[in-house]
Amino acid sequence: MKVVISDCSWNAYDVELANLPKDWEVVCAQVDHTDEDALIEVLKDADAAMSEYCHYTRRVMEACPNLKIISDSSMGTDNVDLVAAKELGIAVANVPRYCIHEVAEHIVAMILSALRFVPGYDRSVKEDKVWDFTLAPKLYRIEGMTLGLIGCGRIATMAANYMKGFNFRVVGVDPYLPKEIAEANGIELLETREEVAEVADIVISHIPVIKSKDDQVDARFFNACKKHPVFVNAARGASVNYEDLTEALKNGQIGWACLDVVDTEPADLTKEIFGLKNVTFSPHAAFYSETALEECRRDSAKNVVNYLSGDKSKVFYVVDPQK
Repeated sequence: MKVVISDCSWNAYDVELANLPKDWEVVCAQVDHTDEDALIEVLKDADAAMSEYCHYTRRVMEACPNLKIISDSSMGTDNVDLVAAKELGIAVANVPRYCIHEVAEHIVAMILSALRFVPGYDRSVKEDKVWDFTLAPKLYRIEGMTLGLIGCGRIATMAANYMKGFNFRVVGVDPYLPKEIAEANGIELLETREEVAEVADIVISHIPVIKSKDDQVDARFFNACKKHPVFVNAARGASVNYEDLTEALKNGQIGWACLDVVDTEPADLTKEIFGLKNVTFSPHAAFYSETALEECRRDSAKNVVNYLSGDKSKVFYVVDPQK
């Protein structure tokens, strides 16, 4: 069997090699993400591919007749034409469980730092050389606040569960969440995002994928906010209209934003939002821990091994060509 690791941002292959059979041929490459010709060249006789960002288009897959599985070393599979993979009988897998804890922990850390004005105090002491607690906006006790979830998937729900010690009321909107699961996690389901906006002191927006800009969290939501909440996005930059968020931060509809993702990456730091003082940024870092990275790389390799060795029930399928 031949496995090609077409790209990875960590520029190391020790974990992958440790979890692939010693008698398999493994090619470690760093192909430019958008270079189809280079990707085809390295993949042309591969049985399996492992990737993070390379664009697996229909043209690429059609040019690789031996390719049986693409294992994305990530949660998302935006880099793969899933329709083409299905039609061509190529399995697509991902690692949906990795970094769930890290992202939830990061969300909680950002929320608490914003509610207690930690970034602002730190900036005033270090940059302005001022030691004065009154520089903060009006702060309120965190105990008993209302946490609103836009999207109640595993990460948002885990973050909410981490924060249960603050005796929060948790409300959420998610058309795909069964009522019994919501109730088991203490989430009061509401019908619309605007209903969440009306009651929430904190909002975690965790929408993994949007089909169009109509699905974005935008001015319709921000204008409905009654309590000037802390707004958090650590999911996908495209899920939020950042021009509308900028205006909401400027006019006070949103009191503070905690953003791990933005609408274009690498980030355009000249945009107005990066100059606002009521925003905490992290550079798409919520996923990161050494623990999570090792788990991601190991599980991605195991997807390949399990699929090619016939133990397909253990594969984390995005596309199962047999179904």
